[in-house]
Amino acid sequence: MMRQHLHGLLLVVFAVTGAVVVLLHNVAWGVGLPWDAVNYISVAHSLLAGEGFTPFSGYSYTWPPLYPALLAATGFLSGFDPHAVAGPLNALLFGLTIFVAGHWLRQRITSRPLALWGCLAVTFALPLTSLASWAMSETAFILFVTLTLFHIDRFLRDGQRDALIWAALFTALACLTRYIGYALIILWLMFLPLRSNVTLLGKIKHSIVFALISVMPTMLWALRSMAHTGTPTGRQLTLLERNTLHRFVNVALAELTEWILPRLPVDYVPLDEGQQRVAGLAAVALFALAVAIGFALIRTYGKPETQRKWIFFCLCGGFALIYLISLYIIQKFFGVGIGWGNRRYWSPLYIPLLFALVFAMDRLLIWLRKPSVQLPAIRTFVRAAGILGILLFIWLGNNVRLTMQNIARANEGLGMMKVYAAPEWVNDDVPRFIREAQVEGTIFGNKLANVYIHGNPANVVRFLPHRLEDLKQLVEKAVEGDYLVWFNDSIPITVGLADYHYGLPELEAMSGLEPVAYLDTGVVFRVIKDK
Repeated sequence: MMRQHLHGLLLVVFAVTGAVVVLLHNVAWGVGLPWDAVNYISVAHSLLAGEGFTPFSGYSYTWPPLYPALLAATGFLSGFDPHAVAGPLNALLFGLTIFVAGHWLRQRITSRPLALWGCLAVTFALPLTSLASWAMSETAFILFVTLTLFHIDRFLRDGQRDALIWAALFTALACLTRYIGYALIILWLMFLPLRSNVTLLGKIKHSIVFALISVMPTMLWALRSMAHTGTPTGRQLTLLERNTLHRFVNVALAELTEWILPRLPVDYVPLDEGQQRVAGLAAVALFALAVAIGFALIRTYGKPETQRKWIFFCLCGGFALIYLISLYIIQKFFGVGIGWGNRRYWSPLYIPLLFALVFAMDRLLIWLRKPSVQLPAIRTFVRAAGILGILLFIWLGNNVRLTMQNIARANEGLGMMKVYAAPEWVNDDVPRFIREAQVEGTIFGNKLANVYIHGNPANVVRFLPHRLEDLKQLVEKAVEGDYLVWFNDSIPITVGLADYHYGLPELEAMSGLEPVAYLDTGVVFRVIKDK
């Protein structure tokens, strides 16, 4: 009992440490704000205003609804703006992930040092801590995936009915956070038939219960998306020839290589010769994982006790493989940009792959302790395994060092993908003018995310049309007091001016527009109407 309390206390310490690490990334410039994050925050504002799921961009919102709803709920309960609560919310979600993952790992791993190492490897996981410092949905998704796998494991091992309900509920939440959560449903359908001592009718009943709870919420949301866009997810089927399997494998192995040889998250570059060798090892490891899962399932089929020992490994590894296949299908057929630098798509693989590795090492240690294998050669191998343990903790120490460096980089404004939270946007004089001048009404512009975030979110912001003829019609329909913002390319982020068929001279010459501020990064015009 004392050990259980000590373990629980350690998990709380690890969870709080992970949450603090996430918050420290955002001390100077706040939570990271890629384009998607601005849309999430704007939808949260819309929900709080009672206007439904309406992003600032004016487009139909067909992304999964749960993360902006969490931002809105947290903002409502705390009384703070959703932009302000995004960082603390993600820190809380990451801390909960550490606690759940550590609790699950300790239940399934016999070696305490390995369990401790696994918990610390999650707490200081560079892909997870960096991502949690952005206002993105992956941190919530990773928590729901971990909870789902934990409860599926409980159900397959012990047959507890409540575990079935919890697994279905967390699968539903995962799907409402990211559509790729359907990988959990596939995992369930693959592993449920393996349950021993359950009739076919019982398995069918369990599948129906799981499907009703896990699928129905997302199906209802998909019907809404169909009504707005004609597609269940807002994405048309788009076969991209350039998204080849070879390219996908290269990107996946590049990401896994950085987990094996962690470094600061900088822009992706082609792998050098040494990294390619490590990538080759990563490819071999993934293939070995698939073979090991298949062998374990065949070896344990019909053997309840043996199966219960290995189901943890099979679930973790099985989800990783299904998720990888799902990622390839999405990037190939739906045009999702899963390329260099999009580490967010790979982060949900981290905990399942890590836990599969820890379990494999734990089973190896158990085998080495058997009297039947205590030969001189084996004792030499055990010593080598001790050296491997030292290397694992050195690897972990390097992760801690890089995490601290990454915190410093983020607060210097150098953190990868901070985007609209970067110093150049926070200090941009155009949104500052809008904010200080207390501009009201509708603001039209060619780059709007920074106006929305750093100007005044109470304003209605709309994109400028790309053709001059359409712009003239827009100005004619605009009302007195509306504003038009034209950004130059002094901040080299987002779409360039080449996409527009007009420029600043045409705006200055257009009737109905009056320049009110010439600033370093752009010009602010006010709409005027003839009396």
